[in-house]
Amino acid sequence: MTQHAPHVCPLTGAYLRPYFESLLAKGVSDATLARMPLTVLWVDVDETQEGNDAHGREVMDAALSELVDELAEELDGRGPIGRMEGDAFAASLYAVTPDMGVRLAEGLRRRLTEKRFRSETGGFHLTASVGVAGLKPGEPYGNLLDAAETACVQAKQAGRDRVVVR
Repeated sequence: MTQHAPHVCPLTGAYLRPYFESLLAKGVSDATLARMPLTVLWVDVDETQEGNDAHGREVMDAALSELVDELAEELDGRGPIGRMEGDAFAASLYAVTPDMGVRLAEGLRRRLTEKRFRSETGGFHLTASVGVAGLKPGEPYGNLLDAAETACVQAKQAGRDRVVVR
């Protein structure tokens, strides 16, 4: 069995929420001092319960791990990725404007729709809704994270498989 750091999700390799939030808080502080942009993406897989029912929990867990790999590849080292809850992830992107964050989110969304995940019942695709929020002057990290999550909820309400920016 592989050993994982206590701040890393053993299933996906993403940082666990408390550690990710500490990284985000530092990023917000650094961005504010340096007057640099910082953008947060909130990525939530669409219809995971249906996926669990159709393909099984283990297959969906493996798909979530692959999703984190796809997100990391799309972001190309621009910032840490955290597992916020079950099927929701966030990325903190230092020196990335909201416009660039939207382009990265759209790139991830396209990657997922093109990727074929495998199960015993055949292949399947995942989609994700993504919220994008850029740091506003004087904004605390918690508000920024909430704004990205709220934008993601709006993406889901607008029909899923889309990107919404605050």
